Amino acid sequence: MAETKRDYYEVLGVTRTCTVIEIKKAYRKLARQYHPDVNNGDPQSEEQFKEISEAYAVLSSDDKRQQYDRFGFSNNLFEDFDFSSTFSEFGFGDIFNTFFGSGSGGGFGGGRGNARSRGADIGTETEVSFKEAAFGIKKELEYAVDDICEKCSGKGAENDDDIETCGQCGGAGKVRVTRQTFIGNVITTATCDSCRGSGKKINNPCRQCRGQGHYHIKKKIKVDIPAGIHDGDRMRVAGKGNSLGRGSINGDLFITIRVTPHKSFKRDGDDVLAEINISFAQAALGVKLEAETLDGPERINIKPGTQPGTKIVLRSRGFVQLNGYRRGNHIINIKVNIPLRLNRKEKEMLVHYAEGRKEQIN
Repeated sequence: MAETKRDYYEVLGVTRTCTVIEIKKAYRKLARQYHPDVNNGDPQSEEQFKEISEAYAVLSSDDKRQQYDRFGFSNNLFEDFDFSSTFSEFGFGDIFNTFFGSGSGGGFGGGRGNARSRGADIGTETEVSFKEAAFGIKKELEYAVDDICEKCSGKGAENDDDIETCGQCGGAGKVRVTRQTFIGNVITTATCDSCRGSGKKINNPCRQCRGQGHYHIKKKIKVDIPAGIHDGDRMRVAGKGNSLGRGSINGDLFITIRVTPHKSFKRDGDDVLAEINISFAQAALGVKLEAETLDGPERINIKPGTQPGTKIVLRSRGFVQLNGYRRGNHIINIKVNIPLRLNRKEKEMLVHYAEGRKEQIN
């Protein structure tokens, strides 16, 4: 379960209707106050600085701000986010590498100067039937992913002797960088360009993964698709995304659900909508028919004098509520078919019927 976070507007001390200029002004003021390098590395100041930087990263982006206003916090807010560009005007574009982990897909919670690399999140789709969406199903699907190389166990080298310590960073994977910002000179850390943060140099790369420590393959996974899922819903499977090799954290797999349309039913929330066509005589005299539902055929009683557009509601025959247990209803709309052509005998019978009721006809 996601941690409880303070409202981003509250964190920056601005209103929900504030402008981007006001957001930047508020962030600049708080960043001066809480930056760890002007607070002697105080852990509490660092946490507050992380919090206001996270809030600014979201609220300064029009798209991310709209997403946050509609749905609140989620990890999806930080997908495909260019943090370097977001913070470049303040002179510390790599701030999220330093305080939150490596890269824009790294999420939040990495340790300062000791962040593990994280593979990218990936996406795939799977199709389920209308009925499977209603009741849920366990399904196996195949997807493409960068998985850790089995041949070298993610090391990226043919043999252990082919790996040596990076000379540029001394094996730390990071180098110290001094930047001049609006609060003065700030010393931060950045991923080493020479070893890409691994702290190692490979002299004889693995032939299977070509030194990457991971390679592109197809894998299968079984997932429980919950009852009541909607077309277009996404499911998150943690740790099943891309790997960056040994020591890295796998990204997540996001599965988009596609529900195949039903030939006779439509979905309205948790209700199922259907139609039954009956004749004029059946509407007038009444009839008992079998109606198809998600649970199978069910006998219904159409009363004499039923009018076109009458709704028959079969309770608890619809979709199971997503993440719940209640079911919607199966709602049948009665349509009365008026014949387009009549033979002579049928016309005579209808004329006799109309005359008996003193109805005007041609």
